[in-house]
Amino acid sequence: MKFFWFCIFISHIFSLQAANLPAKPYGIDSLSTQKKYFVLAEYQRLRSTHGSVFNGFNLVFSKKINTSNTVGLGLEYSWAPFHGDNGFNLFNLSFLPVFIDYRHYFFNDKKLNPFLVANFGYTFSGYEEEEDGKPFTRNRIKEGGIYLAGGFGLSYKICSNLLLTANLGFKGFHNTFNNLDINPHGIVLRSGISYHFK
Repeated sequence: MKFFWFCIFISHIFSLQAANLPAKPYGIDSLSTQKKYFVLAEYQRLRSTHGSVFNGFNLVFSKKINTSNTVGLGLEYSWAPFHGDNGFNLFNLSFLPVFIDYRHYFFNDKKLNPFLVANFGYTFSGYEEEEDGKPFTRNRIKEGGIYLAGGFGLSYKICSNLLLTANLGFKGFHNTFNNLDINPHGIVLRSGISYHFK
């Protein structure tokens, strides 16, 4: 109980000091006293529209550009043992997207904060391709394509530096206007933890 009253007293002292500070000139970033950078590590699981399951991990380095928005650079690695697509059996699939990560948060300084996330980038992919019904036609393919992902999520503040995040959305590894291209896509669930620092 004494600790509680001590915390109240300290917070009151800081609020009085903040009230006596001169106002900042117009145009100065209001986040100058907040933690502007964070590193996010996530596990993700995608279920494709063809029923295949892809597991993966991503790492994002981001910066707050204002109180509601962040922009960062991300790197992901995802894989699956098998995926059927466009009359081909695909084995040992691996995807390495490099992407821009944009997030919009709806509330500030709340423990539970909903957000929107959008990713745009390029995927380096590799897999073994075999024509359906022709087991001796397997070839190793390496290619690349446009990576797109987006979704809605929630973040939960554990303390001033650590947040838990989870989001549900839709993702495609190789988006083109040619429906014959190999593009595993579907519903993706991502969850992780972010560390915030100055």
